[in-house]
Amino acid sequence: MTKTTDDAFETLRDGAETLPEFEDLGLEMQSLPRSTSDELLEEALIESFPASDPPASGRID
Repeated sequence: MTKTTDDAFETLRDGAETLPEFEDLGLEMQSLPRSTSDELLEEALIESFPASDPPASGRID
């Protein structure tokens, strides 16, 4: 295939119009609505974690 002179003078596109730079994007945390059961589960896990993983005690002979 040979290039015609029209192809040689076409402007090259780098995709900047469709792909913005990372610095130009605003980072935002998604705020998902939390249900009451999710909040209760989270609280229960935080409160029960130390009890569910007791420290080792005693000696093994």
